[in-house]
Amino acid sequence: MRSACAAVAAGAVMLFAGVASAGNVDRLERRIRDLEARIARQDKMADEMKHRLVKEDKKLADLEAKVKSLEDVRRRNVNDEQVAKLRRATKAQDDIAARIELLRKILENDEPELRKLVQTNRTENSLVERNVSVMKMTDAYELAKELESAITESYKDIKATQTAIERKMSFNAAQKITDVAKAVRLEANRKAIEDNPRTKEALDAQKIAQTEVVREADNIVETAVSMMQEALEIVMPDDGTRPEAKGAREKTIAWLKESDFEKRSQDEARKSRLEQMSAAAEYQVAISAAAAEDEQERAKDLTKVMEDAAEVVSNTDAAELAQAAAAVQTAAAQSPAPGELEPLDAKRPELVGGNIISLSGRQSFDVIPAKWMYVQDWYVIGPFPNPNRINLRRKFPPESVVDLDATYVGKDGRTVKWEFMQTMNSTPKEAWRAEGKATAVPPTAEEYGIWYAYAEVFSDIECDRWIAVGSDDRSDIWINDVPVWGSSSKLKQWRIDEGYRRIHLKKGRNRILARIENGWMNLSWSVCISVEDGRLGL
Repeated sequence: MRSACAAVAAGAVMLFAGVASAGNVDRLERRIRDLEARIARQDKMADEMKHRLVKEDKKLADLEAKVKSLEDVRRRNVNDEQVAKLRRATKAQDDIAARIELLRKILENDEPELRKLVQTNRTENSLVERNVSVMKMTDAYELAKELESAITESYKDIKATQTAIERKMSFNAAQKITDVAKAVRLEANRKAIEDNPRTKEALDAQKIAQTEVVREADNIVETAVSMMQEALEIVMPDDGTRPEAKGAREKTIAWLKESDFEKRSQDEARKSRLEQMSAAAEYQVAISAAAAEDEQERAKDLTKVMEDAAEVVSNTDAAELAQAAAAVQTAAAQSPAPGELEPLDAKRPELVGGNIISLSGRQSFDVIPAKWMYVQDWYVIGPFPNPNRINLRRKFPPESVVDLDATYVGKDGRTVKWEFMQTMNSTPKEAWRAEGKATAVPPTAEEYGIWYAYAEVFSDIECDRWIAVGSDDRSDIWINDVPVWGSSSKLKQWRIDEGYRRIHLKKGRNRILARIENGWMNLSWSVCISVEDGRLGL
């Protein structure tokens, strides 16, 4: 019995083990199938990721190619632009070097050719023979502009001749450094002027256009007359009929007398004229040298030079002109010392601004209660070109004719005209310092330019007075057409008492012309006049 039970138990155990093994196998097979499915899904996902990676790599490669292409284009453009800038800069430097070399040759090596300046040949301009009475308004206006241009060119030749005489150079050389006003004129509205107006608006437009043309034609006439008068004062024959005004400066060239006309073809007369012109040039050199800055002698007395200037140019003898030049040199060398008094202080309260001086002792509303008066009201024009300071000695139009209505072509082709301005004391307090109240700074100030400034000072008596001048950078000053100051060419800062000159003031209007050059950084100038007479201290 016991053995039977054991047998049954053993069979049961074996059956259970078999059943259990069969269940494990099924589970294992299911797990294997699940794993294989997961592996298949993962393989599929891996393939998809590889495919996407390939796509991304392709996109990245495309983007890198585009970036490289853009970088190449940018690099080419930048290189081309830099090369172009370098070429322009090189060309500009070469042009400047060529101009400097040309000026150097003109000023150092050019021999005077004064014989060419005395030729008497004259050709009438065909423009003056045209009949304006049958012309339309616009055609007549265009003719006026052509005539003005022709007069300007003739006037330039006369001024070049004067420059050649003063600087003892050839006429061709003088032409290259002489500039004369060439105003920018209005363009006539031909359609508005010549059309037959059928409406009130068209009629009003025609009236406005005609008025503008007439006004501009008047300006042309005034400018042309001004140039012709200035030219005639230089070349008009002196027949002895001119009134002699005390202190007036005669501008005739002595050898152009009517009595000499018939003798001009004679060698002796020609030689005399050449000697006269050479002597006149020597005198101009002497008077300019007398006014020039001298670091060893900051104060000079130019009163005798100014008083004699009107007499000197009317001399007919070359020897007398040579004596006058020697006298100028002697007077400049023997200029009296100014004495030992306190220097001019830019901050002193007794220094006030104005353009009218009352010196006769009468008490009136316009008496300046100060020891010094700085010139306050100016007209200024500029800038004119001065690249790398190559135009330090070049004359621009305002140096020939001061026409406050004129318009010129200035630096970089810009249109420049005269503008009214005042010294720095007229600006808001925060815009200037006390020591700079006497300085004038043009609104167009910039580096490497040249400006001209014009002022009129009125005195109630004829007298001699000291003036103090200063500028940043180089400057020249003329009073009543006589040079009284010419600073050195070095770059410098402004100081109110850079130089002193004792000058002669006429009763009434006294004209002051200043030429100021700016190299770099700041630009300013000042002119102060002593109200009380006496000796100055430096």
